[in-house]
Amino acid sequence: MTIPDAWTEQPLYKEGKIELVPTEWVWKYWGADVSPEADLMDGTLVDLDGLWHDLLEHGMHEPLIMRVGLTNKKFRLESGNHRIQVLHAHQVPLVPVTVQVREICDPSAPDAMTDATLLFDAADEFLITEVTDAYMKPSEVFRSLARVAPAL
Repeated sequence: MTIPDAWTEQPLYKEGKIELVPTEWVWKYWGADVSPEADLMDGTLVDLDGLWHDLLEHGMHEPLIMRVGLTNKKFRLESGNHRIQVLHAHQVPLVPVTVQVREICDPSAPDAMTDATLLFDAADEFLITEVTDAYMKPSEVFRSLARVAPAL
């Protein structure tokens, strides 16, 4: 089973800011407080089986987004919590990810994409210390991915 690589049409991919990373790595950091049947803004429930079939048919158009906060040394999966659940459940080995670099990572940020509240401590996980670009490849930001991210 192959998911079409629709995300390779994204401008961020063309700029070299998206890469495939192990699904299991992302799974460790998904927003566990985002329910598999979380209410969407329009009040409907997330259909994870429907999401899987849509991914198989149409592909994944957007990468998952990890947001990091360099000042507070926190990070989280900002966008893609439902997709990572589906991809993990179906044992998809690699997932496209980009990293959104900010000074602060916090669910109360004005540009937060999810209401998930779970944050992870970076400790010495970040390879970077200052915001030089709004988006970066995961292997440029996370020490644990610096050697494992596959080449595209």
